[in-house]
Amino acid sequence: MCKGLFKVKSERKIKGVDVISYFKQQSILAKGIAVCFAIFILASCGKNTDDSMFQTSESAVNAYRTYLSDMRSMETLSTEHLIEAINGWQALRDSVFVRIAKDTANCIHANYESEIRGLHDSLRIEFTRLALEKSRTFADVLLIKEKTSQYRQDTELAQAVTDAESFFRSLDSVAPCHGNAKQTVSAYQSFLANTLKSGIDSKDKMLAFIQEEDRLFRSFLSHLPELADADLSAITRDTEKCCLSVFQSAEDGKISYRDALIYTARRTNRRIILNALACRNDINQGNVKTEAQARAYVWMLLQPYVALDGFSMAVLSDMERTTLHAVADRTPQMIAKLNKTAGTDNDQWQVLPGVLIKIMLTSI
Repeated sequence: MCKGLFKVKSERKIKGVDVISYFKQQSILAKGIAVCFAIFILASCGKNTDDSMFQTSESAVNAYRTYLSDMRSMETLSTEHLIEAINGWQALRDSVFVRIAKDTANCIHANYESEIRGLHDSLRIEFTRLALEKSRTFADVLLIKEKTSQYRQDTELAQAVTDAESFFRSLDSVAPCHGNAKQTVSAYQSFLANTLKSGIDSKDKMLAFIQEEDRLFRSFLSHLPELADADLSAITRDTEKCCLSVFQSAEDGKISYRDALIYTARRTNRRIILNALACRNDINQGNVKTEAQARAYVWMLLQPYVALDGFSMAVLSDMERTTLHAVADRTPQMIAKLNKTAGTDNDQWQVLPGVLIKIMLTSI
């Protein structure tokens, strides 16, 4: 289903229809993003990461042990209090690990390192327990990712997002194509092929690429139901190459790392949100009629909760956050409607918010 438009490969087939897998990103593009991301973040980091609130490894271990004991005494936490606890855990973790790393590097009390890692694993278990102790919603998933992002207070990142906002807002004024599905796909393929020939070796070319790609993507979304079984692997491949061209130009000094990272991240966020809105509209208008379509739309509805990480949440605009939460509030009803279309009473999706939060906690 729609394979390729989010730079992912189809992994699952439902009755012969390729369903887009939002759980596997392309490794080459991910490496390009990671390089730009690391350089930008390291350059913008204003705090001294060598600081620790602890003078000795023993005091750090004792504090982590006490914190674990406190968390074990908790029976349940509201989402708001869970967020506060996660942020406290991350702050304590950073300080503890900095202290232990200093002593380990100097071969002093190196045995504390293994104990700290054991305590850390135990804290993951306790936070997972607390996250699953009560029912969570898809809106909770978004809120936790947003409020616990390590970039949420990065003022330079916030300014970069503000600087790019007018460009992304202007994309809505660009009219989509008016051709049929086949013509739209053909135009999409031609655009990507021509872009690869000319290259993306300046900020102006990067912005022009994002603008036209956005127009074609919105045009594609207007034909989403009828393109359910289309093979879009060529668009997948060429889109990846175009994005890699941006990062290659950043590496060559033709585009700043800051612009490459921010504009690419904002572009991806926008596509995820546009896709979610298209799904919502198709479902509300009764355009999802077959079992295969219904199952594919369920996977697409889960995209925001799977693909958006802490950095992605940090570069969202206020309007984008509002839109995502509006979709999240309707996600349970939409999935229930899709299940009805698919002829199943499967209600396993109700535990998905908790599972998604658990996955997020394992990365801390």
